[in-house]
Amino acid sequence: MSEQASWKFTPTHFALGVLLILAIAAPLAFGSYHHYLASLCLINIIIAIGLNLLTGNAGQISICHSSFMAIGAYGTTYLVSKVGLSFWVALPMGGIIAAMFGLALGFPALRLRGFYLAVVTLGFLEMSQLLITELPSITGGVRGMPASRPALFGYTLASDLSFYYVILAITLLAIWCAYSIINSPTGRAFDAIRNSESVAQTLAMPLSRVKLIAFMLAAFFAGIGGGLFASLVGFIDPLEFGLWTSVRYIIIIVVGGLGSIVGSVVGAVALTVLPELLRDFKEYNELVFGVLLLAFLILIPHGLVSVVPRIRQRLSGKTNSQPAISKHGAGV
Repeated sequence: MSEQASWKFTPTHFALGVLLILAIAAPLAFGSYHHYLASLCLINIIIAIGLNLLTGNAGQISICHSSFMAIGAYGTTYLVSKVGLSFWVALPMGGIIAAMFGLALGFPALRLRGFYLAVVTLGFLEMSQLLITELPSITGGVRGMPASRPALFGYTLASDLSFYYVILAITLLAIWCAYSIINSPTGRAFDAIRNSESVAQTLAMPLSRVKLIAFMLAAFFAGIGGGLFASLVGFIDPLEFGLWTSVRYIIIIVVGGLGSIVGSVVGAVALTVLPELLRDFKEYNELVFGVLLLAFLILIPHGLVSVVPRIRQRLSGKTNSQPAISKHGAGV
């Protein structure tokens, strides 16, 4: 029997369908602020998925994810405002430009790992911050750069609701692409390298090529997210792309679940909404995020996505100490 003929409708498919319907219909009942917040959640999902492919699946540490986001934001906005390209052409080009920088950064990863790779990526982040301030003709320098909303079929997406649906479509496409990558030979190579580079090498896997692909994919996703973020906010502030932003995305994938697409989604939504709930304690946001990171690393190392399988396991009376997670770390 073929794979297509053996496909069955499962409760998971039903839950995904319900979530999709809610994502489409629920915003109609809310106001502009909620549309903006929902759009921000979707953008963070795209960026977190890219970082999770690099760190959660391929096992490569990066502390400069916000730099790729900045490259996508400035690249997209510059191509639209200064070159005159359509936003729908400039957005993927901004992602490609970010991917090229990811390729360049990936070369040190061929020889470095762990702490030393983290230092290199941190250096790249500092260099990108310096270039933003030293190239005011391109980036606007420390004063930032205005970004406009795109038009679709002659209609400017001025309202947050209309732009939300466009971002939703792009996010769904990003999730589908990530899922396809994870279930491809490239995704399996990512997992092999994360588990053991020496074993992967004995299996004749091209480690150098796979690592470079991982950095390029992460940078591309971040670049797309950065371009969408600039248009959503309407202004590019260079302070948005510092070290704390990179750390925040690391916390998102750890809290959600390393190596998991679902974990990227859950973590991005939870940690985008959380600061809004703690708005009265804004000065303590970094402390709260830091405590969350430590708590999840110690108590729930597989992230939120592992909680439901663990509860099912206990309810079913299984005694296996390991949660029922997928081969990708904490679920697809």
